Amino acid sequence: MNFDPKATPEQRHAAIHGLVKQLASDTAPILIGPFRSELGFEASYWQPFLSWLSKQIKGFDQRAVVVTRGGLAPLYASVASRGVDLYAIRSVTEVRRENLYDQKHTGLLKQVKPTDWDTRALEDAARALQLGPVFHTVHPAWMYWGLAPYWDEHAGARYLQAVTDYAPIAKPAAFPGSETLPPVFVAMKFYGRATFPYPDADVEAFVGRCAAMIAAQVPVVLLSSSNEYDDHSDIPIQGPNIFSPAPPAGQPGVPPHENLLLQASVLSRAKAFVGTYGGMAQLALRLGVPSVSLWKEFGGTSHAHLSLQSWISKATKVPFTAGSIEDAALWQGIVSVPGPVSVADEAYA
Repeated sequence: MNFDPKATPEQRHAAIHGLVKQLASDTAPILIGPFRSELGFEASYWQPFLSWLSKQIKGFDQRAVVVTRGGLAPLYASVASRGVDLYAIRSVTEVRRENLYDQKHTGLLKQVKPTDWDTRALEDAARALQLGPVFHTVHPAWMYWGLAPYWDEHAGARYLQAVTDYAPIAKPAAFPGSETLPPVFVAMKFYGRATFPYPDADVEAFVGRCAAMIAAQVPVVLLSSSNEYDDHSDIPIQGPNIFSPAPPAGQPGVPPHENLLLQASVLSRAKAFVGTYGGMAQLALRLGVPSVSLWKEFGGTSHAHLSLQSWISKATKVPFTAGSIEDAALWQGIVSVPGPVSVADEAYA
């Protein structure tokens, strides 16, 4: 497939429907992936695109094998009956190196076209499952190319919704040791990114105040990960009533092939999520978890992504509040009062 960057929205939709016809023409296995880029795009676009695709083809889920990373295959349970973790067939270093290769050549941390590396990874996944030499592939480039007119703001929500399905993602199974989590808690993940720079004095002070304020009311569980296999660096948070999930028994830390799944499992059991505006907040929404996420400067990301989250929130009735540090200060002034006030009394005093 030639993913022509100049193709019109109508041409892209036509090509996607051509893909449906191709996949429906026989019963060969379908390898999906490998997905190795941003969590936000995975939760907000890739999984919904595949969910829509699966509904167009009878028996799709029984033929499909999803290749993702960090243990997230269970998030595709309604799409694919089987999964292969990328970190089971490639090292973390190899995956990160390929992501950097993409970024160097395209300026984006996005899989806008299949690479030889991706092809070899899918072939190894097929061998691992003994699928045989004949299979279809659905590369993430289909999503990045097919849906780009929406976040590039060349097409509206109707364009996106015509080839996506935003049915809620089923909560993943509890991980071993999850019984040690508090019965009620807030999941938290603040990390540095372009819209939420770190180190930064304002960001550091805000995160410290926010964590302390929430922890004074309810336990906080950090969705921590090793920077070795995370594209963003977590902002250190410590204090009373703030915890981190214990790694699997007998292991010094969470292995890469379980890292994201552990975070998703904890997140799905949280009363709410608080953290940086980005992929984890978007995953919380897809899992049905209310969230509050923040940025310092909004530049560098598409406003269409935020519009999508707002639409999903309204459609599913799952609260999704996102705003700047300054917005948070404004809200605090509105909802925090020293004592009960009678509006009527004040108005007519």
